[in-house]
Amino acid sequence: MRNQSTFKNNKPTIYLVGTPIGNLEDISFRAIDTLKNVDVICCEDTRTSQTFLKKYNINKKLISLHKFNETERIKELIQVLENQNNIAIISDAGCPAISDPGATFINEILKVYDCNVTSVNVGPAYIHAIVASGYMTKENYFHGFLDRKSEKTKMNELKEIINKNSNAIISFYESVYRIQDTVAKLKEILNPAQSVLIGRELTKINEQYIQGNIIEVNEFIQSEAFVLKGEFVIVIDAQKQINIEIDEQEIITLVEELIKEGYKLKQACDIIGAKINKSKNEVYQIFIKK
Repeated sequence: MRNQSTFKNNKPTIYLVGTPIGNLEDISFRAIDTLKNVDVICCEDTRTSQTFLKKYNINKKLISLHKFNETERIKELIQVLENQNNIAIISDAGCPAISDPGATFINEILKVYDCNVTSVNVGPAYIHAIVASGYMTKENYFHGFLDRKSEKTKMNELKEIINKNSNAIISFYESVYRIQDTVAKLKEILNPAQSVLIGRELTKINEQYIQGNIIEVNEFIQSEAFVLKGEFVIVIDAQKQINIEIDEQEIITLVEELIKEGYKLKQACDIIGAKINKSKNEVYQIFIKK
């Protein structure tokens, strides 16, 4: 599981930096400062980026990083990080990893190297979280805050969001008062192998990323190690069709366990079905013929 306190460790850092989409004045002080202080800048097209970089007197080693060479660059850039050098990634214009190169590289490097990955000047908090996640898809769905009316409403809302956007990265905001409960509910709904990222206090000194499968993320969020302070973004990777080998007796046992916890039969069938890629009716039919 990834547990990154970005600004409270000495690990080398990869910064994904948003750049102007047209008007070169559309840039933040922090983005300029970041680009001036990293050791290497990865550009989608080094020639295109030179115009922007020269305007702000940024003179750094440039390395091309585009959709055709993201995987090939991993070994070379790990060597840069191993030398305790920091890297910035920019695209020709806009936000790297959102319909631009970057996501594949981040997805792969997070698997093989322990470094910080964060984002600068890419807009709202949910985009900062998506960019730093390494999740790869052409679609993303942002929901805002969940309904606060009742626990049942919240569970149904989560199911609807997830079922309707299975091919997209899903993101929404959550408060400090409900983050633990919401993650616990996601554990009941999502496939156990589903990857989830929790972003806390993004861009602030206490920025933290917690990322892994929903089982391990939930375990950490419910533990004493979790700092229950700040503002949160939850990001769910696009649903992966993971085939879980499970026989009918195991399905029956899982349903029975949920019924013992107080769930009604159809609710239990719905929850287990979502986890093992079966419909609620399929699980129900298995259970009633036991």
